[in-house]
Amino acid sequence: MENKYLTVSAVNKYIKYRFDNDASLKNIFIKAEISNVRKSKGFLYFILKDEESEMPAMMFPNNIARLKIDVVDGMQVIVLGSVEAYVKRGNYMFIANTIEEVGMGQAYLDFLRLKEKLAKEGLFEDKYKKKIPLYAERIGVITSATGDAINDIIFTFNNRFPLAKIYLYPALVQGQDAPASLIKALNKANKDNLVDLIIIGRGGGSLEDLSCFNDEGLARAIFASRIPIISAVGHEADYSICDFVADLRAPTPTGAAMLASISKEDIYANLYNINKHLSTSIKNTLSDKYYKLDLLNNSYVLSRFGDLIDKKRLELDAISVRLNSASPINKLSEYIKLADSLSLRLGLLSLDTKINEKIDYINKINLNLNKNLSLLVEKNDKEIEGVINKLILLNPLNVLAKGYSLTYLDSKLVKSINDVKENDEINIKVSDGTIDAYVKRVKDGRK
Repeated sequence: MENKYLTVSAVNKYIKYRFDNDASLKNIFIKAEISNVRKSKGFLYFILKDEESEMPAMMFPNNIARLKIDVVDGMQVIVLGSVEAYVKRGNYMFIANTIEEVGMGQAYLDFLRLKEKLAKEGLFEDKYKKKIPLYAERIGVITSATGDAINDIIFTFNNRFPLAKIYLYPALVQGQDAPASLIKALNKANKDNLVDLIIIGRGGGSLEDLSCFNDEGLARAIFASRIPIISAVGHEADYSICDFVADLRAPTPTGAAMLASISKEDIYANLYNINKHLSTSIKNTLSDKYYKLDLLNNSYVLSRFGDLIDKKRLELDAISVRLNSASPINKLSEYIKLADSLSLRLGLLSLDTKINEKIDYINKINLNLNKNLSLLVEKNDKEIEGVINKLILLNPLNVLAKGYSLTYLDSKLVKSINDVKENDEINIKVSDGTIDAYVKRVKDGRK
């Protein structure tokens, strides 16, 4: 017997499971009389009853806010909602989403059913809404060619944004053939692809007059449109299926034109703000560039660079003089003159022995001369190469190109950690520009 019983909670949970999975108890319409109406903590509680039975019911605050009637005892109503079971209390209750007084007619009930169906399919969800262009210049209007709606829209655009061009796609906006006419005009607007935005709607009327905008086929055509759509059906208090599925709902055709346009005053204000912003930005940029240029012009390296080049040029001139004086050509000229002098002296002496001695002497001199000249040329080449290397090393731009940099504080070269302190703004000169930085921390490298 121990394993054959069920707990109360288990039975109630099973009943709730059956309720939750029974489609016949979800989103159903019930016609009944309301009694025992009361409010508690924002919730509405009441009884639904007929001649033979009654059922407890309630409505959540968010749905109460959308009610168009005052719910009172004795009222004959049609409610839309679902039956829910509660595990803790072991009872069930009807959760009402909408309450309408009996007498609204079949058209309104059809509207509610279609609205519930399309909402379940997601046609009203914000994630599918297309963005309305801010400066739409080509506006397609789907409405009657002879109604007030098109005139109101044109008048509003002429006053606010006269640059806009209106394309009328005429359609029936009332009667049995109106839905097909509206769908045809909408499909043509998408096929032509001439406009940036579509306004669809008409002026006010009765529920029957506006019923063509509650057509399921039209709702699906609006949802499938590649071009953003503003719905403007009836007056502000009127709602249609088009209003829910469109990318934006306007209370009236004039309101749609207001939402789709920007006034001339707003355009002038935007242009003024943009111009002001650009002017300020350009001034700030130029000021910053001039400041950086001034820092470069006043930097130590650049300001003394001419002096350094002049000094090295003088040193190069001195080396050139020394090289010219030690030129092999000059040395050869001197030795040729000496040889000529010796030849003359030998000619005067006419002594074979002296000649042979002088020839030996000259040969030795030539040998030493060639040796000395080679050594001298090699020495001078090394000196020239050394001077050139020193010039390259002393070039401050080459030093910077190797990864070194010069740091300045208020245009003064920083040579020690004692020259700066934390949060000082410093300028670091590298080979291809200047880096502006702040001193984060000063550390003594000797510790």
